[in-house]
Amino acid sequence: MNMIFRTISGFETICLTVALSASITISVVGVFFRYVLNNSLGFVEEAAGFLLLVMVCVGISAAVRKGTHLRVDMLIQFVPKTKRYLDLIADIIALGVMTVLLVFAVQFVASLLVSSQRVTSMYWLPLGIPLIIMPVGYLATILRLLRNLSNLLKQRNGDEIDDKDDDQTGQITAKRRTT
Repeated sequence: MNMIFRTISGFETICLTVALSASITISVVGVFFRYVLNNSLGFVEEAAGFLLLVMVCVGISAAVRKGTHLRVDMLIQFVPKTKRYLDLIADIIALGVMTVLLVFAVQFVASLLVSSQRVTSMYWLPLGIPLIIMPVGYLATILRLLRNLSNLLKQRNGDEIDDKDDDQTGQITAKRRTT
């Protein structure tokens, strides 16, 4: 199972690095062509939009892995014992939302691939191809959330499952809280 999560971590890292680098490069080239050469490139805006979609869909999974999603933790500060239960509730809700998004994304991308709808400025590219990243990112997020839920359910009183470094070691260890 750890091999799957290491593969997902590698996929996330590569996708996010390539998408960010390509987005910056395409934007700089687009600005150069538009303002220096007075000749704009038609595909820049759509390509940057697709790359942003890659960063968002894959970034959701990476944020779940690192535990860096936005949270309101005021209640946890006042009543620290509720953290585990609130994390459990938050992960269940996120899992439900991601499952719904996955179902809709698969249906949407499948309908685009069947209809062979094309991107306007890149007519050679079927619209469904760059949008395949949506269900892939949602599926990776679902797997991460299932792992988080599994870890939360395995926790005993005072134990904290540490799997933040799964992409380096592939090991999950339990740490005893000293507070």
